[in-house]
Amino acid sequence: MEGEDLLPANIELSGLEVTLVNTMSRETVLREYLNIVRDQYDVILLDCCPSLGMLTINALAAADEVLVPMQAHYLSLKGFEQLVRTIA
Repeated sequence: MEGEDLLPANIELSGLEVTLVNTMSRETVLREYLNIVRDQYDVILLDCCPSLGMLTINALAAADEVLVPMQAHYLSLKGFEQLVRTIA
């Protein structure tokens, strides 16, 4: 790999959830943009906050694989079950 690109979040990302509310196919917006550049990268890593908001739903729809770090606690397992149902 010749180089790496890093695209960090910024304050403008905070308004995206509101903007996507009335957007057609809002769950796949990120996937459409990533499909444009996908062949330029070996790996695209998307780090998401631990919620099932529209940004996380977009990342899940764009992902080929999902890695979920979690604590070995009851409530973490319950949240993980909800995440698995969402992915399915």
